Amino acid sequence: MRRLLDFDRRRYWLANGWSVRIRVAEVEASAARPHGIKYAFTLHDHDGSRLLGFDNAHGIPRAQTYDHPHKFRRTRQLVAYEFRGADELICDFFTAIEEACRQEEVPFEFEADQVELEVEEDDDDTQIAD
Repeated sequence: MRRLLDFDRRRYWLANGWSVRIRVAEVEASAARPHGIKYAFTLHDHDGSRLLGFDNAHGIPRAQTYDHPHKFRRTRQLVAYEFRGADELICDFFTAIEEACRQEEVPFEFEADQVELEVEEDDDDTQIAD
């Protein structure tokens, strides 16, 4: 889990102008968050709107309490996601981004010099939901 925590507040830019935002926080383990971590991995369009994401245990509506991906361009459509570990989550998220790039016929290419560590809470859409 330490690896996930090290990604907290990172923002990466793709060559096409999309951005990847990552929020991770350690929490007390519970039935909804048995691994003691809450996370939101999101992909945003040029205008900041969410294109896809992976987050956990808040659900839409809030009665749903399971980890879930938000499908590309259908972010309100949820399915359960089985959290199998930090490495698998990171791989699954970036695989989803690669597939989104393929669907949009844009390169899956990151700007190496465009990595930020976000300091302020600037967007409710990328907060880690409780």
